[in-house]
Amino acid sequence: MPLPYTLLSLTAAAGLWWAGHALSCARPALQASAAPPVFALPGSAYGSLMARLIRDSLFSYWHGGESATTLPEPAAKKQAAPPPPPPGRFARKGAPPPPPPPAETEAPEGLSWADRQVDRLARLEKARTRRNNPLPMSAAHQRYVNAAGDVRLRLAYQLDPGDAILYEILHFHLSTRGPEAGDAKPFLDALANKAMAYGQRPEASLSDTLTGAGAAINLLNQELLTETRKRNVAGIQKQWANLEACLGRYHLIRHKAETEGWWERIPPLRRQELEEHARLLIRIRGMVKQTLEKPAAAQ
Repeated sequence: MPLPYTLLSLTAAAGLWWAGHALSCARPALQASAAPPVFALPGSAYGSLMARLIRDSLFSYWHGGESATTLPEPAAKKQAAPPPPPPGRFARKGAPPPPPPPAETEAPEGLSWADRQVDRLARLEKARTRRNNPLPMSAAHQRYVNAAGDVRLRLAYQLDPGDAILYEILHFHLSTRGPEAGDAKPFLDALANKAMAYGQRPEASLSDTLTGAGAAINLLNQELLTETRKRNVAGIQKQWANLEACLGRYHLIRHKAETEGWWERIPPLRRQELEEHARLLIRIRGMVKQTLEKPAAAQ
């Protein structure tokens, strides 16, 4: 006889939990290991999809429960007056707290049935992650939220080490909020070197190359912002060469994608994300180049 549906669901949930536990707890995100990835998920297309889903939910951990989903507002809501601010610490005693904002369940007009269902699910997710408590979070609750976000961030990055946005978030987290913030340089260097090596592989994707370029820029910033010691000219030249190699490979793959016709088959939002991140890195590259040329011009 076939197993009951509930037993199958519990078995699948237990397997997913074990996989996530093995990915996030068995090995740190920055520790090298010769063992094969668990279930072959890290670095695969499925791992990339899972990482993107986790990445979208990370927004609420650092923004007071507010979801990252941006939804078009109906015209009536756009013209409505903003709600009054919640009572502060010195508000009159006994004043009732403001009611929680209503769930946004109205889809804009002119959408197909499938688009309306997607919009409805997005609004429900945004309402689910929104805070409905006017009181500030306690210190213990804030520590829990930060720790939960840290675990999910490291898990997402390990699932897709070539996600350029996840790399930048993890780099910022390690340098400011992580437990290693007191002496973050070894961790940041290890993270950047790993990202550059991943982005310069022969089979690297568009996002992988942008991740490597961002890592090279971060290492260049460490060298250029150091004022207590003399600049390492050889190190700067090496990181500049890595930056040029990663950006050059991105343009090569981008041109190949257009020539072979598979660029248009990439989802529009994904193409927009890649192009915007590439333009940002190219703009930063120009600023770094101006900084490198200043001493030569001064001489």
